[in-house]
Amino acid sequence: MNFSKPILQAGAILLLSFIVSLGSNFISGTPLPLIAKELEQATDEDINSSEPVLLVISIDQAKSFFDNNVLFLDARDEIYYNKGHIKGALKNIFFMELIFNIEQIQKKSDPLVVYCGDPGCGDSEDLAYNLQESGFTKLYVFKGGWLEWSAANYPSEKIN
Repeated sequence: MNFSKPILQAGAILLLSFIVSLGSNFISGTPLPLIAKELEQATDEDINSSEPVLLVISIDQAKSFFDNNVLFLDARDEIYYNKGHIKGALKNIFFMELIFNIEQIQKKSDPLVVYCGDPGCGDSEDLAYNLQESGFTKLYVFKGGWLEWSAANYPSEKIN
């Protein structure tokens, strides 16, 4: 049996699909970047600015936000959230329901801190970008996440 013809056809279809999707992205009104830009570290000036931001914060900055009653969002799955999370953080649920819950607490222009499990987890950045697309303007990603927060013995809670 000769498999070379179906393999060549599949390869041609994949190549054509790739070219069409790149072209569609290029001509779209809001093209997606091909490589995600690394988020910048927030400075004190950034935090006090009235401009829209999406920045990374340190553990000290996260603790300062916590002490100032800024809302935290846990981007992890519910199982991990239930095992332990930053005290008062909202859990990651169906996105539209999450937006509704946030809007019941604060305005889209108020600061939000999004975190995940550890520095290697990208869920917090993904959630922050989705929130930005939904109109939230003051987004801070705490890359140290639950791992760094719990290691510092900062306020936390769990659901039994």
